[in-house]
Amino acid sequence: MIRLELRKLLEEKTGALLLIAGGLLIVHVVGPSFPDFVGFTDPERLPGWTSFVFSAASVGLIGRALPFVALVGLYHRLTAETPRLAVVGGALMALTPILYLVGLLTILIGPVPKLLYLLWLSPLPYVVGTAFFGLAFFWKDGSVRFVGVPLLLFSGRWTLLYAIGLKTGDVPGWFPSGELLAVSLVTMGYLLYTSSTTRDSGAPAGS
Repeated sequence: MIRLELRKLLEEKTGALLLIAGGLLIVHVVGPSFPDFVGFTDPERLPGWTSFVFSAASVGLIGRALPFVALVGLYHRLTAETPRLAVVGGALMALTPILYLVGLLTILIGPVPKLLYLLWLSPLPYVVGTAFFGLAFFWKDGSVRFVGVPLLLFSGRWTLLYAIGLKTGDVPGWFPSGELLAVSLVTMGYLLYTSSTTRDSGAPAGS
């Protein structure tokens, strides 16, 4: 019962969570340009633990981590109309915590040469899974189908980042990584949020 309620809550709040994540990333991206903006970039102005919570590093980390939780809520939106794409996407996304735990254990117990990169590569199945979710949204009716565009942008951004990292060992400074992620999250969040509020008001939302 509690599990079902949590699932429904996550499904309903996916749009809001993505908007929050996108907003945090915008703060993280523009923050260095405004060092005196509410003083959040200056730890000395904030008391105790709040200096960490509101630091630029933690804001960016939360903004990047939150979507990985929020996007799980899309699974049950898609199973009715596109069950195959939803199941494949969900299965790939479920691999990420498994690979992460195996990679973490590898580091803690002892280095195993063939498994050294599991921790770093563990988000990759999740990223590919979101691409399947993005394709699934194109089969839905109404404006909610356009959620597929920023979802594919989200997946493509991470995939390109991994490809550049594997080839060069680093990400070039000119690559607008944070900006692309913020735009995709805000767009996804807005479309999902407006779709949910329209549906709750009784009007057809196409989801």
